[in-house]
Amino acid sequence: MSEDISALLSQLYRSHFGKMVAVLMYHTGIKELAVSEDIVQEAFAIASKNWQKSVPDQPEAWLYKTIRNIAYNTLKKDSRKQVIEQDYIAQEVRQTSDQDILRVLFACLQPALPPKVQLVIVLRYVCGLRVKRIAALMACGEEGISKIIYRWRAQHTAENLLLDQNSAQPDEQKVRMALKVLYVMFTEGYQLGEDGNLADESLCEDALSLLQEIDKMGIEANGNVKALYALLLYNLARARSRTNHLDELIIWEEQDRTVWNKEMIAVANHYLLLSQRTSSRVSAFQLEAAIAFKHTSAKTYVETDWQGIAALYQRLAVASPSPFTKMGQAAALYFGGDEAAATTILNQLIANPFFQTYHLLHCFRARIYTDKGDIGNALACYKKALICPINAFERRFIAKKMQELTV
Repeated sequence: MSEDISALLSQLYRSHFGKMVAVLMYHTGIKELAVSEDIVQEAFAIASKNWQKSVPDQPEAWLYKTIRNIAYNTLKKDSRKQVIEQDYIAQEVRQTSDQDILRVLFACLQPALPPKVQLVIVLRYVCGLRVKRIAALMACGEEGISKIIYRWRAQHTAENLLLDQNSAQPDEQKVRMALKVLYVMFTEGYQLGEDGNLADESLCEDALSLLQEIDKMGIEANGNVKALYALLLYNLARARSRTNHLDELIIWEEQDRTVWNKEMIAVANHYLLLSQRTSSRVSAFQLEAAIAFKHTSAKTYVETDWQGIAALYQRLAVASPSPFTKMGQAAALYFGGDEAAATTILNQLIANPFFQTYHLLHCFRARIYTDKGDIGNALACYKKALICPINAFERRFIAKKMQELTV
């Protein structure tokens, strides 16, 4: 398969797998999740073969039509032809709406299941992520993720999901988990791809669109819906500044702030303010959004309020304890001039087995050693970063930093 076709299919799979399964779940007589998933995967397999000759003008519509035809044949074999002729085949190829995706999302979030299982199921059936990617995101083995999905779909049918989600409003626990999933969904798409662009812009757009839909439902969640929406907009507004004209990853202080999307930042400011007005207590998403606000409100890197950011991270560490939050706090402390406090936190993190394979921690420590003129230790940290799980884009950045130190 040519690289272009492979990339196109991978993008469509990531951004539309869950939607395509939802089409089968809601608009056919097929009630088995396993069958629906198999049909969608078969359509992609057919596309990988047929598109070698010519890629259709509307790839997404082509896939939906192929799925429709496979579903027709499946139901015909099962003597269920009448259902699909009336409810599906007679209709034009259609896509699911945000309301449809939200129904699937909230249906997958079943309180009786452990949070980990809920997250795995949503990442698979709503976000359309492959097992390998889910395993990487959750730092688990692929076999374990596969077992979770297999066991869950063996116990649930599309019919059961429909019954589960007929409640007027999702409860607080489901909303909280949904927001967490949408954050992960956005983060997955926001990563840098091999070409220096967003890994999957459609995932970012879908996360924002679903958040808007939740907001339209009148769900406040203590201001968290609007706060998360603001946070994601702040991040997206700055996406283009992460690379230079040579498509090279660049450090924070060298990024060009003139390419930030000012209109998007203004909208984010508005939603953060609305969030603060409608909440009874400060939440983790509000604190994260406030940190992003301080970054975007600084006209230059030098004017960044690092002390204020460090204080917000301190509050965030209490509201939502996480080693990643501590690392953010360490960075704010260091750039704010408190190297001793930052180093103390980093020494605690490096003792965590996970962070020993987390390249950003090693790069941060390399930066500190570089600023102190300790080239030997800086290079040692960069070498540790190179053996961590990283993509080619990050590898080039680290290699360039090491080259600068040896010139």
